Amino acid sequence: LQLMDDDPAIIPKMEEKGRMQIQETNMQIVNITTPANYFHVLRRQIRRDFRKPLIVFAPKSLLRHPGCVSKLEELGPDRFFRRVIKERYPESLLPPNEVQRVVLCSGKVYFDLLKYRQDNKISHTAIVTLEQIAPFAFDRIQEISAEYPNAEFVWVQEEPQNMGSWSYVEPRIATALESINGKRATYCGRNPAASPATGNGTIHQAEIDQFLEAAFDLAPPPEKMPAIRWRY
Repeated sequence: LQLMDDDPAIIPKMEEKGRMQIQETNMQIVNITTPANYFHVLRRQIRRDFRKPLIVFAPKSLLRHPGCVSKLEELGPDRFFRRVIKERYPESLLPPNEVQRVVLCSGKVYFDLLKYRQDNKISHTAIVTLEQIAPFAFDRIQEISAEYPNAEFVWVQEEPQNMGSWSYVEPRIATALESINGKRATYCGRNPAASPATGNGTIHQAEIDQFLEAAFDLAPPPEKMPAIRWRY
């Protein structure tokens, strides 16, 4: 993501016809959460009349995840790759104007967030997944902001703060929202770290539980998560 050459402060032409966003950047980066979207992004790549590198972040764990499924018709005619997948269970939430928080995420952390919300019967928070991280879907974020006018935006990732997608998406979310409401997304996840993993399964799970709780707590996410230490 640090190698992307798009300008975070400029929203390119986003209309469906005439959009040249991918042609004008150096690569595409996606993090897929449904089989249908995986199929469509590969199909899109092959059928295009131009070539641009496609980088797919897709963990093997989703191959076996019971929630990572698609209906057969989602792979059929008149279905396309979705750069952003909006709230998938709107019937379980409050009316859109009463939703207080929108959690933005990408990849398999979505399923952790969904399970936590279902287990705790939370209805005030919508979950949105960025399937195409780069180039950034400015128009889709603006649509989501208009759909939930009273909600704050929180970015959740399982990687440490200095890794993952946060440093790429944060200024672009701000650019997308500047002309609508001037809001900015706040970060909710692991603290900055020198290593991508703790090396300890107990601490790893404790950190996940920690940022999941903070993601759905309507209080502002802490600037830094309390450190979790292993007790020998």
